[in-house]
Amino acid sequence: MSQIMIPEFDKQKSLLFQDLYFAAKKTPVRTTVNEAVCGICQKGLEDGMSVTAKRIGMKLRFFCQYHIPEE
Repeated sequence: MSQIMIPEFDKQKSLLFQDLYFAAKKTPVRTTVNEAVCGICQKGLEDGMSVTAKRIGMKLRFFCQYHIPEE
């Protein structure tokens, strides 16, 4: 809630504006989010699998608990 008091030259006439809402310019949000799923079986968190990210070469891959490669 905002209040602004605007006094006039004579003190008997003052204006009080209450409950002012200033509209803010909304910035659009762009996103490229994908669900993390196993790259082999395509199962994810909603299927009850835990998903782990591993870096293989220069790429980041996702694996479930059954398909995670050993070192």
